Amino acid sequence: MPPESREARFTALYEAELDAVRAYAWRRGPDTADDVVAETFLVAWRRLDDVPADARPWLIGIARNVRLNQARADRRRSALGRRLASAEPRSAGDATPAVAGELGRALGALSERDREILLLAAWEELGPAGIGAVVGCTRATAAVRLHRARRRLAALLDGDPLPSPTLGGASDAR
Repeated sequence: MPPESREARFTALYEAELDAVRAYAWRRGPDTADDVVAETFLVAWRRLDDVPADARPWLIGIARNVRLNQARADRRRSALGRRLASAEPRSAGDATPAVAGELGRALGALSERDREILLLAAWEELGPAGIGAVVGCTRATAAVRLHRARRRLAALLDGDPLPSPTLGGASDAR
């Protein structure tokens, strides 16, 4: 499909269904309605060839999935916050703030690449295949990078200097 007709088709779809999608999203969560609408039409643009003739149910289905994904992400963030708040202290006394500070300093001492790999695993709950997809490498390479980043973080948390990268580690080259 030529770009002009693709854009025209999307514009017509957007103009015809915007109010219905916005109303659906607004009734279910006024605070997130704009985000839901934006994400819904982004999916519609990406999948424009899949849009059926009666697009409204399809778009509302996408909006529903966007809302559910947002709710799952919110629950994961809340659960992580609770886990971090109730983490076992490493030393006597109220060490939870110190652990958070220690972890923050250790993460800050890591390279940006190590930090990103660790945060994709911890915050986004991605495995090696997902991390590989995000950073543009294979699952195996992501697994090695994650292992090495965890080892470096553990060394920093134990008070050791950063382990040097292994010789010949081209897949983990800095």
